This record gives sequence, structure tokens and C-alpha cells, in this order.
Amino acid sequence: MRFFAVCFGGARTDEYGDRVIDTSDAELQRVRRVQQLRSYRIASVVRIGVVGLMVAAMIIGTKRSEWPQQSILIVVYAFIALCAVSLAFSPFHQWVTLGQLEPFAFTVIDVVALTVFQLLSTNGIYPLLIMTLLPILLGLDVDSRRAAVVLIFSMVGFAIAVLQDPEMIDDIGWFEASFRFVLYGFLCATAFVAVRIAERHVRSMAGLSALREELLAQTMTASDVMQRRISETIHDGPLQDILVVRQEMVELKAAFPDDERVERALAGLHAASQSLRQATFELHPAVLEQVGLGAAVQQLAIYTAERSGIDVSTDIDYGVRNEIDPILFGVVRELLSNVVHHSRAKHASVTLGVTDHTCVLNVSDDGVGFDSETMARRLGEGHIGLASHRTRVDAAGGTFVFLDVAEGTHICVEIPLKQ
Repeated sequence: MRFFAVCFGGARTDEYGDRVIDTSDAELQRVRRVQQLRSYRIASVVRIGVVGLMVAAMIIGTKRSEWPQQSILIVVYAFIALCAVSLAFSPFHQWVTLGQLEPFAFTVIDVVALTVFQLLSTNGIYPLLIMTLLPILLGLDVDSRRAAVVLIFSMVGFAIAVLQDPEMIDDIGWFEASFRFVLYGFLCATAFVAVRIAERHVRSMAGLSALREELLAQTMTASDVMQRRISETIHDGPLQDILVVRQEMVELKAAFPDDERVERALAGLHAASQSLRQATFELHPAVLEQVGLGAAVQQLAIYTAERSGIDVSTDIDYGVRNEIDPILFGVVRELLSNVVHHSRAKHASVTLGVTDHTCVLNVSDDGVGFDSETMARRLGEGHIGLASHRTRVDAAGGTFVFLDVAEGTHICVEIPLKQ
């Protein structure tokens, strides 16, 4: 039942009986926007091809006396098509801000332009064939209600285009004209079925995406709880015992100041206590909860440099608090651990910032190098640390990329901030 609650939205209750609203509606809108943008881009490219076919149809299949009016229509439609392409591939994605208005507006323009092109042609066989491309353009939509409305108007436009051409009716007769209309209606119905299938596919993707995010959240929560318990156990158990023994050794040193064995024992206990403190920090850094990810990453870089002797530089501009912070801290911890144990590097750098509501993390070093093939080989050997963090990044909607560099390793991680 939990799966259906996630996939299809609605309310549920937690273990305390409190009402919790699922976020699958927001996820559905996000996935729908992504699919709509992709369909919008495909349609904008196809529209350029339609303009080319209109020019060919005008030259081949219409009278020269009709060219001036048709040329004006084609030029205007070509300009609109170029505007659609520029908007569709604009990095600002302006249509997302306008919601569904912009794709719908261009679709209406398609119907009007091709219908008018047919009306301006007395010998309309080629313009009529071009009108059959409308169901293809409309079939790229992911909203069945909007597609149904536009397809109905498209069929009305096709009927008007056929009825207003007396030469066509005289040549082919009413029976064949009716058959053409039925055939066009069948194409429109097929396009509507394609839209319905795409719409259901989008809903399924949204449900799976929401379920994936919920499973990720549960996994992260369970991992955080386990790491917190281990950290507290180490801090309250072995670390305290070592500190007590170290204090006793300090008192013993006062009684035997020249005993080298006591000095070595003190040094060993100090190193052990420092290692345990670092382990408790890496397992569950209190600073992550208190002052945020930026300070936690800075402290982790300092610990790494002190432990390994590697020069670790940082450039951190991250003043937000977000749900993805534990994921990013785990990634930084794993990457710096790999630098220490496998890279044989002398220098490493960590940069962390926010760009366009996306957290961007870069970790690089000047060591022996590490790439996706090396990670796959290490995964086959049973080293799952980095692969598990990469899976978490993917589940959070982010990317984990090995960048090509002349020396060493450069890994870039980008994860969109959660709202």
C-alpha cells in the first residue's frame, strides 16, 4: 500500500498517527515539465521541417497567382518556428516559467497556419497532405486534455479545408472526401492514444521517482542513525577509557619523568585518542547539524591534511542548509579518503558552492589518477564505498562525473537543492 501511496499521491499517516502529505504531486509536475520540455524541443525542430515542406508544396502544387499570399503566410510561420526553436533551446527555459501556455500557443499556431495554407490553395492536395503532419506534432504532447481540444479543432480545420475546395469535391466526389476526413480523424485518434500513453508513462516515472527519493530518504535516515550510534558508542566507550588511561599515564610520568616507556605510551595514547575523535567526527559530525555543511567540509579537510600530510586546499561558499547536506558530506568524506589511501597525491583541493539552485562539489588531486573504469574494477573487488555514494547522488537527482584532466583525478558532483 505504501508504494501506491507514493505513486498516486494523497495522504498517509506516519508511525505516530500524524497525517503526512506525499510529495508525489510535486514530483509529477517536475517530471511532466521535463517531458514537456523534451517534446517541445522535438516539435520545434519538426516545425522547421514543416516550413520546408510548405515551400515545396507551394512551388510544386499551387498556382503562381497564389504564391504571394502563401509566401507571406510561410514567412510569418517560419519566423514563429525560429522563435519556437530559440525559446525551446534557450538555457533560461522561459516556457517553464509560463507554465503550459507557450507550448499550447505554438500548437494552436500550427493548426491555424496549416489550415489557412490549405484555404489559400485552390489545388490543395499537397497542402492537405501537409495538414496530416498536425497529429504528429500534437502527438508529442503529454497533456491529454489539451491535446484532445487541439485535435478537435484540427479536425474542424481539416473539414473546412476539404469543404471549401469545390474543385476537390468535383474531382474526387463526396464519398472519397468523406473517406479522407475519416482517415484524418483516425490519425488524430492515434495521436491522442499516443498522448495518453505518454501521459501514463510520465505518471509512472513520477511515481517511481518519488518512490526512489523516499527509499533514499529512508536509507539515509537509517545510515545516519547507525552512524550516530557508532559515533556515540566510540565517544562514550573506548575514547573515554583511553582518556582515563592517558591521565593515569600523565600522573605516572610525573613520578617517573625519565622513563622513555611512559613517554612512548603517552604518545601512543594521544594518537589513539586523536584517531578516535576523528572517527567519531567522520561518522557523525556534530558541526554538520550545528553550523552546516560548509564548516563540516572545512573541518574534514583539516583533519585529512593533519592525518595524511597532504596539502588540502578549500574554496567553500555554501551558506544554505538543505536535505542533501548529509549526502554531500558522505561524498566528500569518501573522496578524501580515496585521496589519502590510493592517490599518492601531494596536493588536493575541495570546492563547494551553489549555482542555479544546484550544489556543485569539485574534488581534485595531483595523484596517480582514478576514473570510472578503476571504480568499476574496485567495485568488482568488493570496494563499494564510492559506488554507493554515487548511487545516492543519482537517486537524489544529481550527477557524479569524472572530468578529463592531464594529471591526477577531478570529480565533479552536482545535486539540485531540495525545496
